[in-house]
Amino acid sequence: MQIANGGEVIIGISRDVSEVGVRLVAAAAPEAGATVEVTLSLPGDEAGERTLSGTIVRVRENAADSEGLWKHEVAVAFDERVEALEPLLEEVARSSQPPPEP
Repeated sequence: MQIANGGEVIIGISRDVSEVGVRLVAAAAPEAGATVEVTLSLPGDEAGERTLSGTIVRVRENAADSEGLWKHEVAVAFDERVEALEPLLEEVARSSQPPPEP
């Protein structure tokens, strides 16, 4: 996943994605309140990569990796609800679950 803020691009790994925003971990810390573009790609999404505009609503230290590469947790609120993501997110959640035990 990428976050673009003007000429700066930050690479991150998503932790939670919804129709209204995304929480991710990143090496760099963008400024809270900044307007950004988020590029994301989901398995099965016929649209391919999606570029969504949003605002950084929270940046904090990633306690799970404070000395590693992904030092920051970043939350982005999308400018508009992306209802087309709901079925894709449900499918990703279903496919990432372990099979039921016999």
